[in-house]
Amino acid sequence: MKAMVGVNVAAAVLCGAVMYAGMQHWQEQTEAKASEVKSAVVHKEKQFSDVSAYTKNLPDFITKQIESSIANKKPLTLVLATSAKEAGWPQQLKKELAATYGSDVFTVKTLSYGSQTTDGLLSSQIADQINQLQPNIILFEAPLKNDYQHLTLDETLKNTDELIHQLKDLKKTLMIQPSQPYISQTESYEEGVEAIRGVSEANWVYYMNHSLIWPFHLGEYINKDSGNLTKKGNEVWGEYVVDWFTGK
Repeated sequence: MKAMVGVNVAAAVLCGAVMYAGMQHWQEQTEAKASEVKSAVVHKEKQFSDVSAYTKNLPDFITKQIESSIANKKPLTLVLATSAKEAGWPQQLKKELAATYGSDVFTVKTLSYGSQTTDGLLSSQIADQINQLQPNIILFEAPLKNDYQHLTLDETLKNTDELIHQLKDLKKTLMIQPSQPYISQTESYEEGVEAIRGVSEANWVYYMNHSLIWPFHLGEYINKDSGNLTKKGNEVWGEYVVDWFTGK
């Protein structure tokens, strides 16, 4: 009888120990999950508190898209339609956007149209090419530099107006920027920049004007033979776009 009592007591002690260990494990798991949730909430709050500093240079409609992207964890596809090569300022922007916002807010895609004029862009149906990249936001460079040796400014403006209408038909967020600087004997870069501004504003499209960053003497920024940007020129353009998107 005493032996049976001993066995029962031992079993009860063992059972109690198992239950205690189980409860302790459950408590540790619960506390760990609570810590993870708290950490995620703090991280989310930090993102939203930080994003206002990053978006201070942006128009409200872009800021709202970025906030929505963070809240819903849905990346924004930013398409850069530009004469520049992807390895130039577009790559610089892509890298800095990831460093600033994280890798899950922007997906940056570059459509480089090289030396095509506005005539060429209309013929190649660039709006359809951009649409195939499934953009949320389009930053389109009006190719003033490509046009000025082949078309009159009036022709450039007419073509740009048509391109804007085609891009607006995509129902995506659209922004326009001028091309890199150029030196012309028939028209000034500044004149072209202001003319493109007029077309953009007439169509209610945001104009991101980087023209004021370029110094009067362009020697170290533009290759004198090709007229294309040097490495330093690409860096200067890239810094402007990066600062605009990241609030620097």
